[in-house]
Parts: sequence; C-alpha cells; structure tokens
Amino acid sequence: MKAEILATGTELLLGQTLNTSAHYLTGKLSSLGIEVDYHITVGDNPKRIEDSLRQALERSELVVTTGGLGPTVDDLTKELVAKVLGLELELDPASLKHIEDFFALRKAKMPESNRKQAYFPKGAKILPNPVGTAPGAIITKEGKTVVILPGPPFEMQLMYENYVHRELEEIVGPDAERMNVRVLKIFGMGESAIEEVIADLLNLPNPTMALLAKRAEMHIRLVVRSADAVEARRILDQAEAEIRSRLGDKVFGRDQDSMIGIVAKALRERGLTVATAESCTGGLVAAALTQQPGSSEFYLGGVVSYANAVKESMLGVGRQSLEQQGAVSPEVAKEMAAGARARLGADLALATTGIAGPDGGTDAKPVGLVYIGLATAQGAEAKKFQFYGGRDSVRALTVQAALNWLRLYLQV
Repeated sequence: MKAEILATGTELLLGQTLNTSAHYLTGKLSSLGIEVDYHITVGDNPKRIEDSLRQALERSELVVTTGGLGPTVDDLTKELVAKVLGLELELDPASLKHIEDFFALRKAKMPESNRKQAYFPKGAKILPNPVGTAPGAIITKEGKTVVILPGPPFEMQLMYENYVHRELEEIVGPDAERMNVRVLKIFGMGESAIEEVIADLLNLPNPTMALLAKRAEMHIRLVVRSADAVEARRILDQAEAEIRSRLGDKVFGRDQDSMIGIVAKALRERGLTVATAESCTGGLVAAALTQQPGSSEFYLGGVVSYANAVKESMLGVGRQSLEQQGAVSPEVAKEMAAGARARLGADLALATTGIAGPDGGTDAKPVGLVYIGLATAQGAEAKKFQFYGGRDSVRALTVQAALNWLRLYLQV
C-alpha cells in the first residue's frame, strides 16, 4: 500500500513549529508495511490544500492528514476532504456532546465556533479525542482511505495509538509484507571506514542496509521486507552476527540501546561506582550519567575543574604537571581521574581535558585535541583523541568517547 502524509498549517512553513508528526507517522506506517512515498506540508490556504489532497489521492491509496481540525475559519481539512471525495458533511451528536462536556468540565461556555468540529464527511468512522476538542476520522471510498488527525502531536499520537493503528492493520491484512527493522549502533568508526569493512553486505537485496551518520555515533539500519516475522528475525540475526564479527566492539548496541544505558546496566551488575572530573566538557559527562534513572546507585559525584587552580586544589593535580605538560595532556588527565576517584571514594573515575574551540588551539595542540583519563583500582590511564567539528560537536564526542571507554572496561 502506498501512502502520503499531508500536514496543514502555515506555522509549519514559517519554521515556527517542527513537523514531528510526519516523522512519527512514517515510522508507524512503515512498521505495517505501508510505503510512505511523500510528505506534503501545506499552509492554511483552501485551494492549495484541495489541490494537494486531489494529487495525493491520485497517487496513493492512503492519505493521512494532520491539522486543520480546529474551530477557526482557517481549519478546513474535513470540509476539503469531503469536497474532494464528493461527500456531504453531517453532524455527529456524540462528538458534539463530547465537545460540550469538554467545556462544561472546565466550567466554560462552549463557543459556537466549536460546533463545526462535530461535523464529518458522511460515512466517516469517528475517532474520539480524549484530550482535546477535535475528533478525527477515517473515510474510505472507492479503494481510497483518508485518515484525518488533529495537529497537536500529543493528541495525534494518542488517537493513532488508540484507534488508527488497528484500523490500518485490518485494511492491510495479516498476510501483508511488513518492514522489519533493526538498527546497529557504532562508535569509533566513521562512515567511510564502516563502508570499507561491510561494502559487500551493503548491496544485499535482503536485508537492505543503510549507513546513517548521527552526531556522536554511526548507525547501520537493516530492513527485511517479509510477512513472516520469524523468518525476518532469522535474516536480521544472521546479518547482525556478520556485522558484529567484522566490526567487533565498535558495535555498542542496537535499536533502543544507548551508550549511557549500557554503561549504567554494567555498573549496576558489577556493583561499581563512578566519579567524574571534567574540564572541556564542563559537566556533560556527569549530566549524561545522571540522566539515567536510578543513577544514584552508581554515580557519586564530580568536579568541573576548568581553572588550573581548581585542578590543583580539588583534584590534587600537580603544579609541575600543569606547568610542564599543560592542562591538556595525558599526565593531567590521569591525575584528574585519580584525584576524583580518591577524593570522592569511587571505584572508577573518568576525566576529560581538551581544547573544544573555536579558539585556543596551536600547531602542537589543535582545536579538538582531547585527553580522557580513566582511574581504576589498578591505576590511571589516559587516551588521546582528535575530534573535528564545532565546539558542541567536540564536547559531545568527548562525552561519548569517555562513556565508551568505560563500557569497554566494564566488558572485560
């Protein structure tokens, strides 16, 4: 089944509102094996919306609209869908009562303009809206299906989950070919380096593979089109095993896994605690660790030691190291990590020191140069990294590299 998503609202075209609904709906439709060929965004202009609807229905069997279900004069999605499909609008008493109750619960008088939200194309299946005044609808005519959803993402998503998904499952049928997707997550290899290693796999017809560059990691997306979920899983497992055999520990997770989630799980399982000492990342490693629910089980605290004096007084970094090697050096990274571990009483400690830019670099120590320290019961080590990009990119990569080193240590 071919589908299109048509989002209405001038605010989307002005850049005032991000169209997250198209992203959400595409994922949901794809999981049902429905191919989304077009995303269309149209301002609040009746003729353009009508033209877009006609074009979409000519090309596709399914059109999903978002927005234009409000009470104002520029909310015209239902009216225009009815016009394009040649249907009359009819009042739905149950929807009108819901809207009246919505206002009554808030001890407010319902504006007469809200009455229009209870009108739908004749024969439509009404989709209740438990959190708003704009019901949705599903209209089927002559082999074409139009799903009308409200614009606010929280309303749209709730309506889709509660009603639309199962309706589309019935339309598609149990024997339809589905898109079975798995995402492998990699750190420490760039796109071209990964491609060299798995080049022969990228041309396979099943599963198909794509490399996706993210801010601080790479993803390999595997897709199997099949109506047989068991067979699809077998193919995905086989492909994943082959990729892991080639990339080794550069693959840190899959699907919903996150670097911090994996690190947190390993720390809990081993009953270890960690502390941090940060310079160039300014507390971002601590923020990453503490964004994990239950982080108090393994994270003790940290020191943001931007100034050399703080490195000395709070972490015990030697003045000689700072003067002779400089703050951005393996010696200082090791001493920062060791100091954090000792002074905070942690089993492990991570330290970061580097030149995030855009200024401060030299030929000897360019922007993006970072040293990460890891202190354990066996002592402290430091690793050198050279990152590229803007300040935010360098800092994000440093955080990911620090957590990745901790992940690898915990695997041993």
